[in-house]
Amino acid sequence: MSVASVPVTGVKTTSVSDRVSLLTIARLTVPKLGVSYLFTLLLSVFNRVMINELAIAAGLIGGLYFLYRLMNIFQVWAGRYADRRPIFGLRRTPMMFIGIMLASLSLVPLPFAALYYSETRSVLGLAAMAASLALFGLGFAMNGDAHNTLIAEQTEGKRNRPAVVATVWLFQIVFIVISGIASSIVLQIADTQAGAPPSCTTAECAAIRSAVAVRMMPYFFLMGPAIGLLGFLPVLGLEKRMSSEERMRASAQPPLKIREAYARIFTNPQARVFFFFIVTSIFALFLQDNILEPFGADVFKLAPRQTAQFQPIMGMGTIIAMLVMGIVASKYPIPKRTIADWGLLISAVAFALLTLSALTHVLPLLFAGIAVLGIGMGVFNVGSLSMMMDMTVPGEAGSLMGAWGMAQALSNGFAQFIGGAMRDIGIQLTGSFEAAYSIIFVVAIGMSFLGMNLVARVNVELFRKLTREQLVATMEAA
Repeated sequence: MSVASVPVTGVKTTSVSDRVSLLTIARLTVPKLGVSYLFTLLLSVFNRVMINELAIAAGLIGGLYFLYRLMNIFQVWAGRYADRRPIFGLRRTPMMFIGIMLASLSLVPLPFAALYYSETRSVLGLAAMAASLALFGLGFAMNGDAHNTLIAEQTEGKRNRPAVVATVWLFQIVFIVISGIASSIVLQIADTQAGAPPSCTTAECAAIRSAVAVRMMPYFFLMGPAIGLLGFLPVLGLEKRMSSEERMRASAQPPLKIREAYARIFTNPQARVFFFFIVTSIFALFLQDNILEPFGADVFKLAPRQTAQFQPIMGMGTIIAMLVMGIVASKYPIPKRTIADWGLLISAVAFALLTLSALTHVLPLLFAGIAVLGIGMGVFNVGSLSMMMDMTVPGEAGSLMGAWGMAQALSNGFAQFIGGAMRDIGIQLTGSFEAAYSIIFVVAIGMSFLGMNLVARVNVELFRKLTREQLVATMEAA
């Protein structure tokens, strides 16, 4: 549920129509099927299995997830390489295919590496897990950049570009919800067949469910390449093949000086404030990302099939909030940073509900907190996505979106690492699951309010005034 999934702009195409057709929108949307399946499987289902069933430290898992997020720094490289080195005259489609296949295939050995590490605690097992997730992150970054740029090219000059972007993003969440529900149903069927129906609450049934979850993981990951390929196929034929002259111009482009470009961007105080607003807000929202399912297992003793429902519940809240907030914002002139403020405030309320659920063991509070958090994320996304689009200069939106996207990705990964480490350290220091998780949720509340303070200091017009000429010069040099 990341805010960095907005496509880059600045690539010119021509079209006889001023709107993207519904068929094209559908073809641009379906690739999110494979991405959403892998995301849900890794961060929802398997995350819980590694921490609870295989007893791998949450801090270690968070560090591995940060490694995969760190691979997002290659998005700029992947996009630049595709611009300069088309394959068979195509720049986006081949990179999408390579990316989704690399991401899905690299996860196939992950369950075996995790099981090996849980049994031996060997460096070899840890290295195999790290390699698997690093390759997954690289493939994820390559696919994401190419898909975003393809959307930008297909919607350049189109009146319904915002609707296309919103549709693709919303359906990514829909696919996440569907993936979560499907994995929960499959696990429930497997549990029942193994002798642990949903009505059974004994320790023996709990042990059976844990064993079933571990046993099912390789089969889930084996489905990844097939689902990724299924989602990729509809985009074939969308991209226009480059001419020989266009290929020569592309290969003649100068090398990209990423370090110099970002150094100059952050000489702008408004850019720095906005960057840290993204970092702080995403950290607050995603501090729970890889400990929410273990929270359900540790405090409420929920089965894997039950914690697999967390992401669908949150996703549905996000979808509803984005739809409602989008309609309201289109009818009333609500400032975008006010919308982002509302999202952070709602999320803080959600974390308060999760804290209360931890301290009182009231299960409805847990599910209420998850649903409200989804709503907060949806509202925040509407405000922050709009602000990200505003925090650009004409003709350079893609480069600046890359900067904001990198802030989002790295903050997300850092939040996962810190969340897992806080869980492990909190349990060691307090000897209480309830206290450890409550500390995490309280920190998230504090970071939400810090994000609200930072966004109040962002001035879009001042940003544009200070950086237009400087950023154009920087990107041209890159």
